[in-house]
Amino acid sequence: MTHFYKLTLFALASMMGLINLRVTAEEEILVGASSGGMLQVKLDFAQPITLDPSIFPGISGFATGEVGMHSNIIDDPTQDFFQLSIGADFRLILLAKDPGMEVWNDSGSGYLGLNESFYIGVPPFDNHPLWNLVRGTPGNTYSLTLKLHDVNNIYADSSAFVLSFTPPQVLPRLGIRILDSSQATLTWTTNAVGWEPQYAATLTAGDWHALTNAPVLDATNYSLTITTSETQRYFRLAKKP
Repeated sequence: MTHFYKLTLFALASMMGLINLRVTAEEEILVGASSGGMLQVKLDFAQPITLDPSIFPGISGFATGEVGMHSNIIDDPTQDFFQLSIGADFRLILLAKDPGMEVWNDSGSGYLGLNESFYIGVPPFDNHPLWNLVRGTPGNTYSLTLKLHDVNNIYADSSAFVLSFTPPQVLPRLGIRILDSSQATLTWTTNAVGWEPQYAATLTAGDWHALTNAPVLDATNYSLTITTSETQRYFRLAKKP
């Protein structure tokens, strides 16, 4: 009698995340003034802001133009936050920056230097500097310290405020190649430090076990050949405990 077995192999990311989907929306830096004539900045979004890999030609690392400067359009006396005079003319001043974190100048010719200004203009405005993390480690935070200045001196400078950014966390992927009815090869990048291949007969929580076979180094990947005698087995990369 001939027996037929169904072999189902799955490569799963850590925590069984099949799709890593992040929806981004524009972050708004809202600019207004107090009743005493001081510029006020509201940051109504969570930080650090995750920067995706740059899509801008000639700009390396991670970058976004979605963090915009917007002038307030509605007076809010309860928050001492009012609309800006059209007689004012604003500049964004860079006070400090972490290594690797930059903002491009308003001409696009290079990075903004310390104490240099970026043109924001007269209200109403909706201005989007290009924020650029040239290099960075996922999980670490990189910050810029800034303030707003009115060159026409209608308003006093804002207090210094901080924008913080981080590179995206990149989950390593596990590749599976079936060799024959009883063997398959797992591969994963050598950059996946602190991750290990695991297997399970079901997707029940707590059923995962580490593969103890020693992998083989193949260029920039690890390679591990396994037996697949079970009718069904699942595989994933997971952070070591």
